[in-house]
Parts: sequence; C-alpha cells; structure tokens
Amino acid sequence: MVVEYANYLAEKGYKVIIWYNTLNTVFKLHPQLKLVKIPLPTRLGTIIHASLKKFQSDVIIVDIIPLASLLSIRNRLGLIYFAQGYDESYYRNTFRKLLTKLLYLFSLKVMKVKTIAVSNELAQMLKEKYDARVRTVENGIDFDTFYPDPDEELIAIKGDRKSVLLLSRDDHTKGLDIAVKVINKLSDEWKDKIEIWTCGEELKTETLKTKIRNFGWIGKDRLRKVLSSGDILFYPTRYEGFPLFPLEAMACGCPVVTTRAVLYVKDGENALVTEIEDTDILKEKLESILRDDLLREKMRKNGFKTATKYDLKKSRGSFEKIISDVFNLSSNLPSDKPTIISSK
Repeated sequence: MVVEYANYLAEKGYKVIIWYNTLNTVFKLHPQLKLVKIPLPTRLGTIIHASLKKFQSDVIIVDIIPLASLLSIRNRLGLIYFAQGYDESYYRNTFRKLLTKLLYLFSLKVMKVKTIAVSNELAQMLKEKYDARVRTVENGIDFDTFYPDPDEELIAIKGDRKSVLLLSRDDHTKGLDIAVKVINKLSDEWKDKIEIWTCGEELKTETLKTKIRNFGWIGKDRLRKVLSSGDILFYPTRYEGFPLFPLEAMACGCPVVTTRAVLYVKDGENALVTEIEDTDILKEKLESILRDDLLREKMRKNGFKTATKYDLKKSRGSFEKIISDVFNLSSNLPSDKPTIISSK
C-alpha cells in the first residue's frame, strides 16, 4: 500500500520522494517518483539515518513504529505514522515486545504523532491503548488488475489435482509453518490429489509430502492468473492489520480458508474460518472444501461479493484527503513535497 499511495500522490501532482534502503519490489513505480537511497545499509541503518536527519518536506509518512519514534524528535509537525498492523504482534521475544510498546507510548501518547490505520479495529485499539490521534483508511484492491482470469496452461499443468495456494513468506505472523503442519496432516487420501502452489519465497520440496510448484515473487498480472486458476487459498495467518492477499484471491474467484485474524471474513459465508493456530480444525476445513464442489462454489461467489466492497480507488482518495486536510496541502502548489519513507 505504501507504493500504491506513493504512485497515486505522484500521479495527482505532488512531489513524492521514496527514501529506501533496499529496493526490491515487483510493483511498478510512477515515473515522477523520486528515489533516494539511504546511505547506511540494513534496517538499522535506516533507523539511525532517520534519527539524525531533519527532512525538508511538508509531510513525512513512515510505516514502522521505530521510525515514527525517532523522526518525531526532529520532524514531528509533518509526520504521519501509517499503521498497517500492530508492530508488537510481529515479535515473539518478550524484550522486543516490551520495547515496541514503549515506542508506541512515546510516539502516539507523548509525541502525539498523527496516525492513519488500515482498519477501524486497529484504529480503535491504538486509541484505547495509546490515546492515538488516528484516522482510518481501509485498504482496497485494484479491480482493473484483480478479476477472474483463469490461465489455460496453469489449469492444464495441475491436471486432475486440486491446487492449494500458499503465501510463502518467512514471517511468523503469516503462519506458513501452520500451513505446512496442516497439509502434512492431511489424510493419505489427498496426497496424490492436491498440489501446493506458492507465491513468495521458495518452499523446498522436502518440506511437504505433496507436489509443490513455486511461482516466486510475481507481478500483479501473473498473480491474477495464478489466483484465478487456483482452487483454494490457504492462509492460516496469526495476525493481520488488513490483509490484501485474501481479498485479491476473492476478487479472482479463489475460495479462502483462513483464521479469525482476517477481519472481513465470516465462517461459512464468504470463507472457511478457524481460531488462530487450530491445526485440527484447519485440517477439517481444508478437507471439507477440497471435497465439496458446492461449498467451494458458494465461497467463491460470496468471497467475490466481499471483495467488491474494498476498492483501491476509494482508498487512494481517502488517503490523499486526510493528508491534504491535516496539513492544508494542495497538489497544485509546487512547494508540496510529501515524503514516503520505507524501512525496506
């Protein structure tokens, strides 16, 4: 979403700078975006640089709480924290959790950093915990990119097997380890009847007892084809702010099996949903949707209806309006130069 909003602001005539440490993305960047590399390597280098630099910009948008904390010391007036999740939830280590809480307290309660959250639930939690000055802009998807578009070649290569799609990402919150446990617990009935499709990092063939097809990190057009040709998105996540991947799958007509961490799903209505880390019930849900063509079709139709409620065009407009209202900006003024800072 950082790239989406940066592209949109540039398209609208704002001067947008992306400060980056490592530029590794499959997303296209608007030609008017200015890219500036942070001179210090690694995420730590980004944090150190942010703590020392006074940015000459009308608006500074950051997407992780350590940056919000450090930048608030010298750049508080033009600073916005773009909360895509609750950073404490990303860590298992007690010390890192405590440190993250302290950063939230300093940024949101003491320094009163203005915040945009991606869901009403996240906004409410930040208000209750830290008295945050927060407004909500729900994430949306691009319906010019994500729509049912099956690929004949992908359908042919899986043959009679059902394809189960995973987000393969080395991130504890996304639950890839849970997905592997569940799939390996499936009964022998399914070992030769399914194949696993992954988007993201390569999943080694010895990890699962079933056939694996790794697509890697792919662009939007290829992702649309994969989602439209897959039979099920299996997304046993532990925590989400407002995830796009299940919505993109729904928009492409791919049924979803996930957990209650995804805020917009309802079990048996638009997805099959379980408690977080409940591997036994996840296995039951996955087997039931693999077995039942009518259930898959119901989830497909209702999931598609859900996806249509979250339009990226609306999200972009709302994001720009908050920035322009809060800081009294107009894209027609040549001095306007919002700065997007990413930790990546």
